Amino acid sequence: KYKRLDGVEALLGELGDALFGTQGPGQQAGQPARDLNTQRHAVLVVTGAADQVIPAAHAQGAPAGAKVRVMEGAGHMTMMEKASEFNALLKAHLKGHVAEG
Repeated sequence: KYKRLDGVEALLGELGDALFGTQGPGQQAGQPARDLNTQRHAVLVVTGAADQVIPAAHAQGAPAGAKVRVMEGAGHMTMMEKASEFNALLKAHLKGHVAEG
């Protein structure tokens, strides 16, 4: 479906090592989402129901008050697989919070 560019495989390998390192399968070295609880910004979590990299069930761990949207028919690349729907969600989210910032 999507075109791979030269060097992407090597970059993804390096990224995987940096994110997961010696943590073991399925365990990320850092958990930046945990810091979202300490932020004053509105949080929008969008995930694909068929995501096989980060299961949609992980969105249940979103900070209190976060808007969570699980898109049916999408996997890990929700912003590409459901671009129009994703962009509409993001636009509405930003429109509702830019003035508050």
